[in-house]
Amino acid sequence: MSLLARAAVILALPAVVAAQNVAEVQVAPPSVTLKVGERSGLLATAFDRVGNVIPTVRVLWSSNNIQVAKVDNNGTVTGVGAGVAIIEARVGTRKGTAAVQVVPSPTAPTAATPPPQAEPTPPAAPGAAAPDGSLSGQPPGTGTPTVLRMEPTTVYLLPSENVRAVPRALKDDGSPAAPVPVTWKSLRPDIASVDQNGVIVALAPGQGTIQVTSSANTGGLTATAPVVVQQADYAIGEPGPVSIGPGEADTLHVFVPSQGNRLVSPLTLQWSSADLNIARVSLTGVVTAVAPGKTTLTVSGLLQSKSIDVVVHRPVELLAVRPKWQDTVSVPIQTTVKFEASALAADRTPVPDAPLRWTLVDTSLATFDPASGVLTGRKAGRTQLVVRGPGLGLSVTWNVHVIAAAVKLSAARIGLPLGRHYVVKGNYVDDAGAVIGPAPELTWASENPQVATVGDDGTVTAVGYGHGRIDATGPGGRRAVMDVFVQGEIVIPSSRSGRFQLYTAERANLAQLRRINDDTMTATEPAFSPDGSRIAYSAERQIFVMDADGTNAKGIPNASSTDGHAQFTPDGNAILFQSDRTAHSEIFMQSLTATEPVQLTQEPNANSQPAMSPDGETIAFVSTRDGGTNIWLMGKDGSNQRAFTKNTGTFRCVEPRFLRDGSLVYLLQGKDGGRNLTQVIKADIGTGKVTPLTGADLNLANYAISPAGDILALIVNVGGGKPFYKLYIQPLSTGGAPMPIPSGATEQMLTPAFMP
Repeated sequence: MSLLARAAVILALPAVVAAQNVAEVQVAPPSVTLKVGERSGLLATAFDRVGNVIPTVRVLWSSNNIQVAKVDNNGTVTGVGAGVAIIEARVGTRKGTAAVQVVPSPTAPTAATPPPQAEPTPPAAPGAAAPDGSLSGQPPGTGTPTVLRMEPTTVYLLPSENVRAVPRALKDDGSPAAPVPVTWKSLRPDIASVDQNGVIVALAPGQGTIQVTSSANTGGLTATAPVVVQQADYAIGEPGPVSIGPGEADTLHVFVPSQGNRLVSPLTLQWSSADLNIARVSLTGVVTAVAPGKTTLTVSGLLQSKSIDVVVHRPVELLAVRPKWQDTVSVPIQTTVKFEASALAADRTPVPDAPLRWTLVDTSLATFDPASGVLTGRKAGRTQLVVRGPGLGLSVTWNVHVIAAAVKLSAARIGLPLGRHYVVKGNYVDDAGAVIGPAPELTWASENPQVATVGDDGTVTAVGYGHGRIDATGPGGRRAVMDVFVQGEIVIPSSRSGRFQLYTAERANLAQLRRINDDTMTATEPAFSPDGSRIAYSAERQIFVMDADGTNAKGIPNASSTDGHAQFTPDGNAILFQSDRTAHSEIFMQSLTATEPVQLTQEPNANSQPAMSPDGETIAFVSTRDGGTNIWLMGKDGSNQRAFTKNTGTFRCVEPRFLRDGSLVYLLQGKDGGRNLTQVIKADIGTGKVTPLTGADLNLANYAISPAGDILALIVNVGGGKPFYKLYIQPLSTGGAPMPIPSGATEQMLTPAFMP
């Protein structure tokens, strides 16, 4: 072999070795759209196994459809006819491809007069001036430039990645100057190259510099930008799985986390779908759902690949939401409200894979967590919460009113017998006191745990006699208090101290009486308020109301009359009583906040012993207006007065009481064959049907019945000719006989009452 021939072989060896070591060939851009007759250049880059660019390789170009697009040996593609062609760049056994879509020209010339076509211009060598003066990409402007700037100001690239930089000619004030011809140069061509269109290609890891310079007649202005080439992993920006509906589209993005989450140009990447029957993906990452199912999308390029799952859900027809979107949702400051939404198909079945997007209009008033659906009020005002489902027009909007609310408990005060439990509920109320909604996030505490304890759920337990307080504190320090009075279940006027005073006892220990009040007046006719926290009683011709622990007693003004037999209304805000302040006994109603009572009966005959039904609509009382002593009924305002019992002669009906179920109980007194006959009778107001609750062998002077109707407290005259009264207890639920409670030889008891 001659020396010349041997040299030719040696010169050819690097190209052959390089081709054999090529690991990947990439074509940039990977997709191009051309008009018929239009040209565009493609760039093929070969890489070795570690991602280094191999600059000296022979590239063979070809088109799979020359009727659509043809390509020359320099990679210049020419649009021939409408359609899609795949352009292939092959180096040895490795190849890269680009998709070329050719569209018709808007003003296609006739065949007889073909337009002149410019010859394709091969890519310029590095450092050479571009034929068009490199004005492409510069924004329009006027005037002479004084500054040249490059965008981006810093370039981050992965090995073999490319990006286009753009020059900006500016005036002193920063406004655009007239575009100027520029030349491009890489100061570290081993790190990154740049062509005269500003396309920068990363060749090897390291840091280089790209320089752009304007022509001498424009001042020879220069700008530089550092180019940092780093080997780093990229990632898919959207969290997986991606959920979309049939026919819908979404765009996926690729970014580099270690480089400030910068986006990777889609022109350097290629996407593919594992199942085109479920979802398709374009070369630039646009996903289009085809049919319900699940598939995987893969993006590859730059010697990497990443995957993401795509779920195509069933079509969504409507959203099911809670609370109702028609209502304004009030949210107290520093409290929470849970919102729920689910996507439904046409058959009203859930579509759990359908994505829902939540938007809170004003985040200064509230915060919202889409994962839990919890909205938290921050500042008073009005805003909107919007949930959007897949598809156009599928959304629900709530009007949200964040308010400065207070905490209100289900009861402000309560009376409890020893050992009983009571569950307190908390609510939020607005400035007017109207309930907004439940307050579940309350912290409970007892100020007097020796009297009453409270659990984390608001359950109060009476543990000792006396007055206690329960505190409920909500978020933001809003606080409410409930007074708890623990007292015996039965209150009894007893003469054991020498005059009638009020005592209490528990049904489990009737022999143990506890004195309530301690004053010099005689006290009888006790009655509990509906919540058990107050007791009304008669003392020295006047009615008093005190707390259930015997404190804070206050009298009802009565001038010089005799008032008595007080009973609370079901709401606890007023009392009914009898009074002779009109010269004969009548029924009155007195509000606890008013100074004067309202007279309900106006008859010359006696009207006494009032009691009100649990619904607050009916008052039962005793009247002698028909010649007998009977139970009468009337409306709460005194209207529609009518007789309920119609006894005449020696039989009397007195002491009406109402049970919780609305039944009426009264005491029947009379004589039968020369002997006294007394019974407690239960009657149905609607039907008039009566049922005896006691036998007729005891001489009953008075009684009390527990609100549940399971126990009777009977006052029995045991003195024969001279009245002497003792207390008997009769359990109705077990059918037991009346039993006297222990008392002293001279002790008498009158008019008992049960706590509600």
